[in-house]
Amino acid sequence: MFILVLTILLVGSAVFRIASKGHRTSEARPRDVIGFLIAAWISLAFLGAIPFVNAAGDRLVVALFESVSSATTTGTSLLPEEFSLLASLFAWRGILHLTGAILSIGGMVMVVRMVGTSVPGLDAKTTAISLPGIAHQGLFRIFWAVGALVLVLSVVSGALLLIDGYAIREAFGLSVSAVTSGRVFGIDEAADSMSTFGATVLIVTMFIGMLNAVLIFNSPRKPLELLFDAETITLATIAVILSALIFVLFDGQHHLATAIGVAVSIMSTSGLFISPGHLLDIPVPVLLFFGFIGGAAISATGGMKIYRMLVLLSQAGNEFSKLAQPHAVTRAQANESQIPARFVLTVWAYLVGFAMLSIVLAAILALNGATFEQAIVSSLGSITNSAALLTLEWIDNSWSRTFSELILSIFMVLGRLELLLLASLFFSDR
Repeated sequence: MFILVLTILLVGSAVFRIASKGHRTSEARPRDVIGFLIAAWISLAFLGAIPFVNAAGDRLVVALFESVSSATTTGTSLLPEEFSLLASLFAWRGILHLTGAILSIGGMVMVVRMVGTSVPGLDAKTTAISLPGIAHQGLFRIFWAVGALVLVLSVVSGALLLIDGYAIREAFGLSVSAVTSGRVFGIDEAADSMSTFGATVLIVTMFIGMLNAVLIFNSPRKPLELLFDAETITLATIAVILSALIFVLFDGQHHLATAIGVAVSIMSTSGLFISPGHLLDIPVPVLLFFGFIGGAAISATGGMKIYRMLVLLSQAGNEFSKLAQPHAVTRAQANESQIPARFVLTVWAYLVGFAMLSIVLAAILALNGATFEQAIVSSLGSITNSAALLTLEWIDNSWSRTFSELILSIFMVLGRLELLLLASLFFSDR
């Protein structure tokens, strides 16, 4: 199976290289880049499914779900809990997580730099990577830069876990999960060997994975930019508040470190530290609200993203100011820079689109046999790519399991695209 995937990749790469020969990257339009990224996601989903066919009992939709869940860094699995993946499939699952994270972050940077401020919640300034050769004519080098960053973080965190006594399989799975905001496997599978040091490494890695990847990349040259960035400060504040809330909800049954791990797992949408027992103590609204917020705009986390929330809060503040000063001229700000009115409208459009997709998917799942709560949670879980929310115990009792698996796979891809690529088609000026 792996040989077949490799052969298809080599042939496809050769065809793409020949077809694009003579075309300059500088001549590419935003829609060309968006089309490339959508094609890349679809190809990754289908090619990634091939090795899972045997493990899924020759059920193609299950294999596709496993591939999409890994590539979108959601991490939820339909395979039986007692089923142990072969080392090759486990490694493949991790590789799909890494590839999906790189494609997600790199694709976001590419679109923003091509489209500019027409993209909801982002602009070219927030995605400028300080690397020689990263210019309009060298957009594909962005993937090399992002890939290097993701791999370095994975190797460093994995090495620290190995030093702490973890097996190679555990260190690889946990480090990739933390960096990509996914879930190669849950923390409960390594609970017997979990230590305070190991938990600290994973919590710190998950938090770094929530931050702006461009600022992390540029941090050796501009460390203060990362530390004092509005997204970084907001994420740290929310992490403290949510950790305290979860610690209270646990009612002393778990250590503070566990509460912090669960809080960061919810925010990063990885669900890494969350076990079924924890879900009994955490109200669904807490999971939905904090999972919906997500991490920084340029990160592999799911959700609405902090930057867009800051834009909406700034606009809300301006509206309240107008009530006190009706004739004042104000404009929303983020990171101490003014945001064009059209820019704010696209963020609102994104929020409405996000809500509409969630409602449509929830209605479809409810019609297919899910309860109201299961439909809402699974809908937001798939669209935000959150393993903490996407629980599938109900799927065995649905009227059409195959349909449920397929529709969830489709919406996981839409969630990873964040509507950003689709919105860019309509909001681009070029």
